[in-house]
Amino acid sequence: MMMPANYSVIAENEMTYVIGGGVIEAIGAVTAPIWTPANVKQFSTNIVTLVGNEYVGDFVQKTFGVLFNKGNTTWEDVKNIPTSMIGGKEQGFGSQFFHALGMVAGAYNLGMVSVANKAADVSLFKGTEPTGWNKKEVTIGNTKYTYGA
Repeated sequence: MMMPANYSVIAENEMTYVIGGGVIEAIGAVTAPIWTPANVKQFSTNIVTLVGNEYVGDFVQKTFGVLFNKGNTTWEDVKNIPTSMIGGKEQGFGSQFFHALGMVAGAYNLGMVSVANKAADVSLFKGTEPTGWNKKEVTIGNTKYTYGA
């Protein structure tokens, strides 16, 4: 009988040495029922969210912060946005690559949640209200509105 070149006949009592991996098989047998596709998806989403949380402020500052710089934005600043988003030219390729991934994760986070609306915190008068101010409060949904009557 002809056998392939990489085939080797081994006695049955020697098979324990060939099979091996008992610890890895045991871990797989325990974790396989736990790690469903839904768990893997949730784990991946959580990793992207954790990384995105670290980079979301940097992402906003290097994009919208440059564009809405209270009238001080130049075309040179706009042209440099892509370079600044990958960490600058002085960084190595690995740093640039992972910085870019962090920026993408930050953008992902912005698309997944609602950001805080600071308009409710704005006050017309700083400190105390003026004399004769008759304050009325109305709540619509989760937002409280205060106005004078």
